[in-house]
Amino acid sequence: MATFVDEKHGRQAQAETIVPLGGSTSVETGTDHGGQRKRSTWHKVQAIIWDNPDKPAAEKKFLRKLDFYLLTYTCLGYFCKNLDQANINNAYVSGMKETIHLGGNDLTYAGNCFTAGYVIIQLPMVILVTKIRPSYVIPTLEVLWSVFTFCSSAVKTPAQLYAMRFLVGFCEGAFFPCIMYLIGSWYTRAERAKRTTIFYSTASAASMFSGYLQAAAYDNLDGVLGHQGWQWLFIICGIISLPVAIIGYFFNPDFPETTRAFYISPDEAAFARQRLIDDGYKPLGASAWTKTKIFDIILSWQFWVLSAGYFFVQSGYPSQQPFYSLWLKSTGHTTYQVNVWPTGQHAIGWVTQIVAGILSDSPLLNGRRWQPLVALQGISVFASIVLAVWDVPIGLKYAAMYLTSTAAGVPGIYYAWFPDLMPDDHEKRGFLIAFSNVFSYVNQIWYTDAFWRTSEKPRFHPGFIASATFGWVLILTAILMHFLELHDTRVRRRANALTAEPPVDSHPPTLTSSVPASV
Repeated sequence: MATFVDEKHGRQAQAETIVPLGGSTSVETGTDHGGQRKRSTWHKVQAIIWDNPDKPAAEKKFLRKLDFYLLTYTCLGYFCKNLDQANINNAYVSGMKETIHLGGNDLTYAGNCFTAGYVIIQLPMVILVTKIRPSYVIPTLEVLWSVFTFCSSAVKTPAQLYAMRFLVGFCEGAFFPCIMYLIGSWYTRAERAKRTTIFYSTASAASMFSGYLQAAAYDNLDGVLGHQGWQWLFIICGIISLPVAIIGYFFNPDFPETTRAFYISPDEAAFARQRLIDDGYKPLGASAWTKTKIFDIILSWQFWVLSAGYFFVQSGYPSQQPFYSLWLKSTGHTTYQVNVWPTGQHAIGWVTQIVAGILSDSPLLNGRRWQPLVALQGISVFASIVLAVWDVPIGLKYAAMYLTSTAAGVPGIYYAWFPDLMPDDHEKRGFLIAFSNVFSYVNQIWYTDAFWRTSEKPRFHPGFIASATFGWVLILTAILMHFLELHDTRVRRRANALTAEPPVDSHPPTLTSSVPASV
């Protein structure tokens, strides 16, 4: 039997053996006269676009509840986080620069202050949430970032802006790695990618919405209640963020091993733990933090390959840079076209992310991640090469401007892969989600300065060469990760075969009510 560690009482206990919710391991479906299961076209479509329709009814109900509460809360929270990051640039061009007398590099300095706060909190937080409930930690930080967002509307000097950006970054930094860690701890291999990409896709939605919010706030709220349009951007962002933070105290389910969520019964919590064990994942606490664990992680291939790989993910994603809007502006397009046409990039990014997640989880790929990653990145590499050449037919250039956004589908798939690459170490997964994000975030500072300088606009020749190059490196890295995963899987199978115990009896497993102690 698999084991978990009861950290509260410092002892090891057996993970309970569970039958599926509803008390039966069999699932009845329609059968024809030959005894074969019917497989209608709609049944096959359901299996591809979402979860296996043959799951027991009680398990479907459990997943629907988890999707509604966990995904609703996390997607709204990530939307707010990305809305805030977009709003600082929108506020800068909407009057903040003149009002608080920002100089030439002050916006860059404010961005660096945000980055400093953002990166220093991530690693401590992914360790802390294994000891203290995420439903306490994350919503509290969200409340604080909402408060500091409100305060950003009242800054009078560049120094005050620096302070607010540091505090907002500090409070926002824990959200992404902790939530990505949490999602990966509830869903099985065949369920995870579509949920991860839905969560990640809200960044594209926030980028689209921020442009429309900027225009609406500037046109309709400028001067209302004595506030300028740029100030209303922060006020509206805070108004959106604060209720999301409050519902997090109730919707965040914690980990399956520690959950006390009102919508998850003790039997469902026990079943959630067991189905992940059955899918090959060790539970929280099975590889608990020790004095030497950090060094063990550093010595693993995952530490080096996954961290560098996520830097390649971000560097091979050129649509994060505003090259399209700057090119449209330089070619005499209207302000409306400059603001609206680039939203098509975000729309393509949103669609490709979700489609990639669906296909990765579907019976077509059976939970494999590297194929959709390589396909999406390959299209973006082609588009980057076209734009690096630049002197191409105008139709091809427009197509390439949009096709670079297929790389938006890569990050969600990449992080959905982490639990499969580290099934034996729950805590290591969380640590490397945070570390890879920090590693990429810090390295983007020199990468952007080296290859995406504003002086290179609108062509950005070095930038497109860099994105194509790093995109190819990412493809090679994904193939390497695939073979390393196969190697580790073979090693685990051999180890399990050597340690497997013969069955004691032939009685079927029974549902027990034991639940691990809460953290």
